[in-house]
Amino acid sequence: MNTLSQLPVTVIMNAASGHDDKQTSREEIEKLLVASGRTFRILTPERPDELEKLAKGAVADAKRDSGMIVAAGGDGTINTVAGVVAGTNLPFAVIPMGTFNFFARNLGIPLEAGAATQALLEGYTRPLHIGRVNGKIFLINSSVGLYRRLQEEREQFKQRFGRNKLVAVISGLMTLLHHHRTYEVQMELDGKPQTVRTPMLFFGMNALQLEKLEVSAASCTEQGLFAVLVLRPMSRWKLLSFAVRGVLQGLSEAPNMHTHCASKVTVHYRRARTMKVAIDGESMRCTLPLHYEVMRNALNVVVPRNPAPRE
Repeated sequence: MNTLSQLPVTVIMNAASGHDDKQTSREEIEKLLVASGRTFRILTPERPDELEKLAKGAVADAKRDSGMIVAAGGDGTINTVAGVVAGTNLPFAVIPMGTFNFFARNLGIPLEAGAATQALLEGYTRPLHIGRVNGKIFLINSSVGLYRRLQEEREQFKQRFGRNKLVAVISGLMTLLHHHRTYEVQMELDGKPQTVRTPMLFFGMNALQLEKLEVSAASCTEQGLFAVLVLRPMSRWKLLSFAVRGVLQGLSEAPNMHTHCASKVTVHYRRARTMKVAIDGESMRCTLPLHYEVMRNALNVVVPRNPAPRE
């Protein structure tokens, strides 16, 4: 357990994240940092595409000044900043301001901005394993196929019709009615080859999300591995039963779901040169083959001394 001293703090805050009252949150964060007596600054990108550049500058400064980097935003913001911090051994803290906040909740970080700020000021660091696919890290999950499509179209529906469970259910139903593609892929799981036909591959690093999805592979993360979920082909009507529970809730009930724990997985798909991949909720196109791996102890994460309940 590593304790933190009066380190200078740089907060990188994404004003476009899902939190309802960002100005109030910023004021709470600033008030507590002032009271702590620490040197600090709060940086906000003017445009979303400036976030990574801003993080790189902050990390360069923190290396020189032995500072702490704090990501304030949703899981996408946290992923971007963590991707820059990973491997530097700098203390990395989060103030959750998104919709799901799986990364923060899994670590027992409070979801209220003021409480999360106080927790990082009083917290300690511990190393954390993270995932990586083709050079891009993921803290929660990465997927190809059906789950990626469900996430992408759910966000489009929510932007048009609002954020509530009914919208998520309708979005899932529409996706499953119109999308039923099956991929034949060749995989190497820790060097062991296998060929599978599947509408979905899912790689999970977040124990809390895996528990919420009700899959036994949540134990993979305890072993320092990621969970690999492979859904074997099934009828569209069977898949529809998952949509009414949200985005693939109750996966453990699917007889065609196969789970593995692995540290390295390579995915080949001979019918294309690239494939759309979801990484912590954001879709991007990756060159094939896909190389998944666990980066051990890659983040020096600040966690609370008195963790909030993992809910």
